[in-house]
Amino acid sequence: MMKSTVICILGVLIALSLFVGCERGPVKEASFIGVVLENNQDYLLVEPATGSEELASADKIAVSIGENTQLNLKGTTAAITAEDIEVGDSVEIFYRGAIAESYPAQINSSHKIELLKELIFTASDENFLVKTYIGKLKFQEAEEISLFSTIEYIGAKDSIDIWSGEPYFQHIIYKNGEIFCGGFTQDILKKTELKKGEIDTIPFSKNGGFDEDAPDAGFWRDFYSEKELRLPPGEYVFSAITDFTLDKEQKQEVVLKTEFPVEVK
Repeated sequence: MMKSTVICILGVLIALSLFVGCERGPVKEASFIGVVLENNQDYLLVEPATGSEELASADKIAVSIGENTQLNLKGTTAAITAEDIEVGDSVEIFYRGAIAESYPAQINSSHKIELLKELIFTASDENFLVKTYIGKLKFQEAEEISLFSTIEYIGAKDSIDIWSGEPYFQHIIYKNGEIFCGGFTQDILKKTELKKGEIDTIPFSKNGGFDEDAPDAGFWRDFYSEKELRLPPGEYVFSAITDFTLDKEQKQEVVLKTEFPVEVK
């Protein structure tokens, strides 16, 4: 009897130690963006996006889809089904609790999964999260290119003040290593308050200048007269970058940048 009791106690202790060992960190609410590697209808295998905390935990995470998991298209109230999510799609996973430590890692408490139709590039530090959204990376000549970025304060305080010129965030397009469009900042000093939990959206907006006497002045005149972004054939590098400091003296510079290639045929 004594022997069986000891075995039973050891079994309970081993089970508890395995349960504790398989969980990482305290209970929390969080979200991250990932690319779908597999869709098995009752769970998704995803690869967390560059810059996410979850990528530091595992490069593959199995996310369960339960009866209470809300599925919808990002930015809308339109409900979708698991069948609408395809391999290669980007999704945002919302979950509570810890990530189970295995390979692949596991999230068994996802309460919402949003399907993202844009490509998303991210950059972050301890205070800010920057995301840049674009539909694709290859376009035809005269095809409109739409993109925008968001910035969110994620630090420990309720809000933070930043100091900058105008604007405090730039979209810059490079061609052959030189600036094609963007990078112009008004030389003023202004203070902006960013509140925790509020996301500031920055749409792409053309800025720059050209020489009216240059041979290509007609092209640039037409280019800047149109609100929509259309580019001539070529290979470009798109960059979205913060342009502010955390102090009025402009010594504590914050540089967060997303960058990706775009081809126009």
